[in-house]
Amino acid sequence: MLTSALYVHVPFCRALCAYCDFARQVRVPADVARYLAALDLEFARAARRLGERLAPRTVYVGGGTPTSLESGELAQLLELVARHADLSHVIEFTVEANPGTLAADTFAVLHRYRVNRISFGVQSFQPRLLGLLGRIHSAEQAHRAVREARDAGFENVSIDLMHGLPTETRAELAGDLAAAIDAAPAHISAYGLSYEEGTPLAERVRRGDLRRLEPEEEAAQYRLVMERLESAGYRQYEISNYARKRYEARHNLVYWHNGAYLGVGPSAASYIDGERRVNRRRLDDWAGALERNADPVESRERLEGERRAREALMLALRLREGASSQVFIERYRFDIDSACAEPLRRFEAQKLMERTADGRWRITRAGLPVADAILCQLI
Repeated sequence: MLTSALYVHVPFCRALCAYCDFARQVRVPADVARYLAALDLEFARAARRLGERLAPRTVYVGGGTPTSLESGELAQLLELVARHADLSHVIEFTVEANPGTLAADTFAVLHRYRVNRISFGVQSFQPRLLGLLGRIHSAEQAHRAVREARDAGFENVSIDLMHGLPTETRAELAGDLAAAIDAAPAHISAYGLSYEEGTPLAERVRRGDLRRLEPEEEAAQYRLVMERLESAGYRQYEISNYARKRYEARHNLVYWHNGAYLGVGPSAASYIDGERRVNRRRLDDWAGALERNADPVESRERLEGERRAREALMLALRLREGASSQVFIERYRFDIDSACAEPLRRFEAQKLMERTADGRWRITRAGLPVADAILCQLI
């Protein structure tokens, strides 16, 4: 089965943020060298398994922080991608970046390997909140990074923001939104904070050192994000994502449309022919397996029948376009209207979901702040 998307996980950062639960570690040169060698092995292994050369339409290099690599290391990484994949059909090639880890030649390296989209993990423009999150960059560095990326010829720039942080006020969030709009990126992702078990921030909340916002305030902040970004010309196309026209994140749309994708690197997930695979999380375990010519995959799960359909429904409902009843019957032999009749009618009566004139179910604006609860009941 052709994979339309390629994800490459880079597990290195200059420092570890207080909220992040992704597979990452502080960059050590020896570990980077081992990672690159193992990545070469995994690419070759993936090509043998798929029986074809990779020819993705989208590539996403995430982490971690890909730009925590030295410029030469970043070039080696992108060279591996170019060597193992046919990039002639790529329409979107994204690299994540931290505004505090850009080198003088970072943009030149990205240009050399035909990267055409940069996603900056800004999270906030407020010094107090940046400190709370453990971010290493300043608000000025964030503004400068977006400006310099645009000056370097990158038209497709995205900014990540967070909201619903413990002690965050609506005035601070309004300031973040104003700063993001002023930076004028093509795309903005605005995520509500998720308290991941074992992270320093979640531990502070557990101990009572910090208090998370009340659910009503988290919902109010979500509504503020919607209102401010849409009034500034950013169309909300997914629960947490907003874009100028034609700048939706093509790679992530593969996930939300339940398409096939290959992931390489520690903890990376793949979804091919109805099977989800997740790689070993720790660099040492993942690289060690590849060095022994063993499978780096830690878990496998085959999704079939109704289970596969319900997962696809959950993904589709994240999109503002919603889920087409007819498409689900044709693609999954799954009748949304009958299989989910009770919760759908209940949410419709509560004006949290609606059925459009062209036969799609979607979450309403009123339902978006509680979308996670809605989706849990549907799947």
